[in-house]
Amino acid sequence: MQVILLEKVQRLGNLGDEVAVKSGFGRNFLVPTGKALPANNRNREIFEARRADLEAAAAKLQAEAEQRKVKLVAAGDVNIKANAGIEGKLFGSVGAADIAEQLNEAGADIERNEVRLPAGPLRHTGEFDIDIQLHSDVIVTVKVNITSEAQLLAQAEAELADAAKAKALEEAEEIAKAQEDEA
Repeated sequence: MQVILLEKVQRLGNLGDEVAVKSGFGRNFLVPTGKALPANNRNREIFEARRADLEAAAAKLQAEAEQRKVKLVAAGDVNIKANAGIEGKLFGSVGAADIAEQLNEAGADIERNEVRLPAGPLRHTGEFDIDIQLHSDVIVTVKVNITSEAQLLAQAEAELADAAKAKALEEAEEIAKAQEDEA
């Protein structure tokens, strides 16, 4: 099936391109959602008459995405606390909705479907680079840091143990120095 694209469609083409797609994809998705028209002489004339308006609308969407990109960059990295075991495996997962919620609380303006998680939800603690696709041409990478309360407690205990060890070493050195002075 030949269709004329009314907007840029990722992995397919740009506005005004006439592309061949599978019939089901064209009939069931592209045409009903207004992303394309079936390619025939009448629709080509209709498209050429509307081309300037469609290009202006596409440019407006791109400009809005660029403005949202500035807010997203200003929001910074995302820190999420989740329940996890000592090994770092989460009890549950962190999905696109969780990441979008945290970014929106930080001042960004994104939707859940703009968060790209190609490997699925995040199931381990750590730092991840996540792509946020605001427009087909505007993609921002955000760092998502997932920590667990158990991990934070383990770090605090390790710091206390290190401090106690350092204090014990200092006391041992003072005792050894005192014994040398007496001898």
